[in-house]
Amino acid sequence: MSIKKKISFVRHAKSSWTDPSLADIDRPLNARGLRDRDLMSAKFKSLFSIPDLLISSPAKRAYSTATTFAKAFGYSTADIHVEKRLYHADIDDFESVILEQDNTLHSLMIFSHNPGLTYLANDYAANFIDNVPTTGIFTLESQVSNWLDFFKKSELIDFIYPKMYV
Repeated sequence: MSIKKKISFVRHAKSSWTDPSLADIDRPLNARGLRDRDLMSAKFKSLFSIPDLLISSPAKRAYSTATTFAKAFGYSTADIHVEKRLYHADIDDFESVILEQDNTLHSLMIFSHNPGLTYLANDYAANFIDNVPTTGIFTLESQVSNWLDFFKKSELIDFIYPKMYV
């Protein structure tokens, strides 16, 4: 019997470029990013089920986005798993992280970056997605019981982003 597994992928909120001396990994969110992460965490919670596990890139902008979602879902920031392979991940990196997850988990939320997220979304989208915008969220679903089989039968079922709501 197969079980439905879902993964929601979140592109980090809009980051600040005001301090050019910061390393890319250390860039914080700007004002729009702060607004959009609050909006999208609340919107996701109202529309969809809360994921079993949150996994974030170590980049400040991704982790900061993840912390707001964690709080909206009633999780502690200590519940966020930080995975360095998600920093500028490509499709193989996403797949390797997902394939390592415990099969008792049924849903994940992954916080990462473009262009990898847009490439991944387009591997499963019925219609071409030009760009997953900052704080955009797309969800893949698969009727499988094992994460090892997830990408064999996945389909993109949802795609939301801030400009849909502001």
